[in-house]
Amino acid sequence: MHLPPEITRCQHAGHEALQLSTRHGTAVIALHGAHLLSWMPSGQREVFWLSPQSTPEPAAIRGGVPVCWPWFARQGRPADALQHGPVRNLPWQVSAVHASSDEMISLSLEPCAQAAQDAGLAALAPGLQVSLRITLGETLNQTLRTRNRGHATFELTQALHSYFAVSHATQVGIDGLLGLPYLDKLRGMTAHLQQTPFALALACDRIYHAPPRTDEPFVGRYTLTDPAWQRSLIIETEGSRSVVVWNPGQEGAYGIADVPNEGWPDFFCIEAANAGPDVITLAPGAEHRLGQTLSIQ
Repeated sequence: MHLPPEITRCQHAGHEALQLSTRHGTAVIALHGAHLLSWMPSGQREVFWLSPQSTPEPAAIRGGVPVCWPWFARQGRPADALQHGPVRNLPWQVSAVHASSDEMISLSLEPCAQAAQDAGLAALAPGLQVSLRITLGETLNQTLRTRNRGHATFELTQALHSYFAVSHATQVGIDGLLGLPYLDKLRGMTAHLQQTPFALALACDRIYHAPPRTDEPFVGRYTLTDPAWQRSLIIETEGSRSVVVWNPGQEGAYGIADVPNEGWPDFFCIEAANAGPDVITLAPGAEHRLGQTLSIQ
């Protein structure tokens, strides 16, 4: 596909990628996994953390924003299922450019057909079609769109697994979680309630979820506050009643090959998700959109 001048091909951290440029900043997307690697708003520091120890393709990239689809972790899947689903390990391609100017760029990507076929995606997600739309302007938006073109209902879980760069994981706060129930994966998926402002102690792996559904759509709004960097990152989610908050801590980092042993303080994951009790029942002919919009305050 012919790309406009605001979208250029590049190499970034060893990955074939596309760089989007507007007057508001730049973003870089790897074609491997449609993986957002970088966002540099004008006059600001890098928003995402990217591991210097990521294993080579076709392994998944550690850091940035992996696309977890059509399941999160191995929820509802056998123990030998691929962690976070197969598409973050596949090559993607640009399927459409919706807008391109010095003010805003918007494009969509989808998994390459032959690679998806070779990975058996049709058997793992029967009838499902997935695409990711990325829009860069004053804010950065990602929308993961799933359509069910099949004849059977599919139980969908998923996430935009964002790794945000921070000055130190124990020195940041996360607003928007107070009063929310959560499942604690480090304590056997037991249920708890966030009764005090969030702060990291040793490690964290939680699925927060909104109150029971009402007629009004739920819009998540979370703020990652980083006093040392004098930065507040606002994360607004749509199509999601859950958010995953994760940092492995020091001991956990030792067990992750592609995270430096001393790298855990450099990032915090806040993930727009459909996970835990927030499962999307996608009927034939239906579609669902999971999105996040990021802005700097």
